[in-house]
Amino acid sequence: MNVAQRLYEKGLITYHRTDAVNLSEKAISQFRDYILKKYGQKYVNPTTRHYKNTAKNAQEAHEAIRPTEVNLATLETEDSKQRKLYELIWKRAVAFLQAPAKLKSTKVVLANNNSRFVANGVVTLFDGFLKITGAEVDEVVLPEMAEGEKLPNQGVNLAEQKTTPPPRYSDASLVSSLEKQGIGRPSTYAPIISTILARQYVEREEGRFKPTALGVAANEYLVKNFKDILSLPFTAGMEEELDEIAKGKLDWKKMMKDFWSGFEKEVKTAEKDSERVKVEAEKIGEKCPECKEGDLVIRTGRFGKFISCSRFPECKYTRQYKELAGFKCPECGAEAVVKKTKAGRKFYGCSNYPKCKWAGWKKP
Repeated sequence: MNVAQRLYEKGLITYHRTDAVNLSEKAISQFRDYILKKYGQKYVNPTTRHYKNTAKNAQEAHEAIRPTEVNLATLETEDSKQRKLYELIWKRAVAFLQAPAKLKSTKVVLANNNSRFVANGVVTLFDGFLKITGAEVDEVVLPEMAEGEKLPNQGVNLAEQKTTPPPRYSDASLVSSLEKQGIGRPSTYAPIISTILARQYVEREEGRFKPTALGVAANEYLVKNFKDILSLPFTAGMEEELDEIAKGKLDWKKMMKDFWSGFEKEVKTAEKDSERVKVEAEKIGEKCPECKEGDLVIRTGRFGKFISCSRFPECKYTRQYKELAGFKCPECGAEAVVKKTKAGRKFYGCSNYPKCKWAGWKKP
């Protein structure tokens, strides 16, 4: 969102805090002319696509995000993030008005007694909007076959596959899930993500969110004691009621009274009956060298993980924590460790730094 804000301030894109799905007539006319001159008539879609926004609480006061100048296809800047985001917006906006791609799909079913084997093929007949987006189709060309034709058996290979759990949320999939549930607005998605990271409820691991011990403990406590507040329909319903108040269709005093009557009971019950949640600290299997009594544990502070004595605050021993990455440095063979930038982003480096200066964003 910050990168988009800088592009907007430079006048390179239209207002970006919107989830509208259609462009203005002026932009459509300019983009059509550009496609006609650059790629030819066959790449211009004869009709304009129109979509209906299915997201709840959609903010469509502005048109969809697009470049302000269609002739500026590539942004000349030293900021790689701005360049990549601008080119993504440009490609998606222009491709929106291009002719659709044409693919030929083929499905072959092979029968062997009671068994069925299926082969799928696909070939690109016309690239259409793929010419601008740059997306590639993995073509699979099947040989010519006729119905009833017998094929020789050249062997059968058995491969065991296990059902994998669903992937953890990334920034994009989390925002998509919030949209489907009707939670939040385009202007609040970035603060939601930055808040759960800043409060260390989750941490990023190779581009995806992984819950921390603190996040799991906080979640269990809240779900146990505040079921109504933590339910997904509550947040979506609250936002709808706030919209009704803004339109003058709902009395805010009545809404707050209805909410507080139930919430007050939950707070009093939690204060009276709930137990304080303890975030279990991970032991590293060593005794504290200072007090000789406590165990050394891994804790999380403002600047990441560190090692301290389990008897804190009686014993204030601390030391730096080196989180092993689980692989060897590809340059010198020493243990690789997990590090963080000033912004809190994880990366991998060699434990022999500064003798070895290998570093990378992903595990090799």
